[in-house]
Amino acid sequence: MPPPFLGLRPPAPADVAAACEHGRARGHNYPSALVGTSDRDERRSRTQRARLDASGKHRWAVDRARARVGRGRKCYERAERALRGWEHFGLGWTRAEGTSGTEVGDSVCVVARVAGVWIRNPLRVVAFRKREGDEGGEVEVGGERAVKRFSFAHGTLGGHLLAGEERFAVELTEDGDVFYEAYAFSRPAHALSVIGYPIVRLLQKRFHRDSTRAMRKILAGAE
Repeated sequence: MPPPFLGLRPPAPADVAAACEHGRARGHNYPSALVGTSDRDERRSRTQRARLDASGKHRWAVDRARARVGRGRKCYERAERALRGWEHFGLGWTRAEGTSGTEVGDSVCVVARVAGVWIRNPLRVVAFRKREGDEGGEVEVGGERAVKRFSFAHGTLGGHLLAGEERFAVELTEDGDVFYEAYAFSRPAHALSVIGYPIVRLLQKRFHRDSTRAMRKILAGAE
């Protein structure tokens, strides 16, 4: 079991690069059948539910967050730029570093400070989608009819404390509302995350709450 990337000081760029390189060399630390599948919510996809159920004896934790964060096309365009720039990770206690973008194959290291300890978690973008209503019809998501939607997902790499995938999306609905959405499936990938799993779960829920608030703040002047 490889050691996690921990430290008592903020990681330097070389430390971030080392975590990313380690992750790329190790590859994804979760089943290949699940890589790039987080755009399918298992509540609406029997195929995805079957994939999760068949991927080992340890159950997956599934997290969802969806909230209205603004209104109008300008607001949506700003929300898309925020996702592309990983701004929803700039929460004070966590941030994205070493990223080359949100295209499939791009690497990123999520740096978090928890209880005075700095954690580096390497990830790779595994899905990227941009759809508009006039391209293949309107997109119905979450009960609202969307006319524009941008999303990407990242998957965990070797050296990450967790195994799994997370997808982020923003969408503009037919009535002009802008929604932010996050969806993830995960489970522990290291003894430390097993031991501290109740805290891990609290941090995951905290991230979804904080990133939603961050998106609302980012878009406050864009309507």
